[in-house]
Amino acid sequence: MTFVRFISAFRLYSADVLLLALGVTLLTSLLKTTVFKSFDKKVFVFLPFALGLILYAVYRMLVTLSVAPLASDLCRTLEGGFGCGCAATLYYVFYEQFLRGKFSDPLCPLLECVPEEERTRAAKELYAGCRDLEADERIEYLKENLNTYADPPLSEAELEATALLIAEYLSSIGK
Repeated sequence: MTFVRFISAFRLYSADVLLLALGVTLLTSLLKTTVFKSFDKKVFVFLPFALGLILYAVYRMLVTLSVAPLASDLCRTLEGGFGCGCAATLYYVFYEQFLRGKFSDPLCPLLECVPEEERTRAAKELYAGCRDLEADERIEYLKENLNTYADPPLSEAELEATALLIAEYLSSIGK
């Protein structure tokens, strides 16, 4: 899905639904990391919709100062609540697709030899060690330190190639 198609999906919802959906997204993220930490991941697919229904119903009751949104106007309330869940899911996908990856360390994709859970830490430490070095010194530093993160350790040829690749990459991006 392209960025333009993604943004055009938001045109379907009213401003109140979009604002409530933002709250649903934040609340879902908070619950995911605290209260529901041990829950099965499948629960988080439905959580934005449940929270969207609840928050939109409460919002409509506060706006009308009655329980009519849960009685005579239930269809509109369910539609708005479902819209909140959909928009909250779109917000989350937008974040994952377009923003989250942008802030990762630029060395991470080059460190396939490092286990995934250690990759960000290794990238930051290697980058910090290379930051003020000249090109030749970078290669030597990387050859000396890369195997401390690699699992399994790299062969001499792999170590040489990876160090050259990372050093060249850092030079090309001006770091």
